[in-house]
Amino acid sequence: MLIAISTLVLLVIAAGVWFRKRPEIHIPLMAAAFAIDLGLLLYIEFSRHAIETLSETIQTTSQTPAQEGLLLFHVAISALMLVLYIVQIITGIQLFKGLHPTRLFHRYSAVLFVVCRLLNYATSFFVVPA
Repeated sequence: MLIAISTLVLLVIAAGVWFRKRPEIHIPLMAAAFAIDLGLLLYIEFSRHAIETLSETIQTTSQTPAQEGLLLFHVAISALMLVLYIVQIITGIQLFKGLHPTRLFHRYSAVLFVVCRLLNYATSFFVVPA
């Protein structure tokens, strides 16, 4: 179910990118993607105690260095993705208010955000708890 919701978020983000020149559509789509992703993160944390489980997994299991590295990479990408969501929201609000010097920064950070979101999605298939 979590993968299905994550896939939905990617589709909403894709639609948001498609409608990037129509703020009346782009902004609600991207806000919805953020809200769903944040809800997903909170669900995973509260249902699985993900942060606590992460430290226990690294300390107590016999993971290979590659498995441990992939898990840490997934967590780092996830954290960066959340930071980039905030950057996108702040620069998006500035753009909406007409502060055009932020346009290029918003665009370039959006590319980085999409790459991080795709990496988060791809690595999630390999770090799902048993």
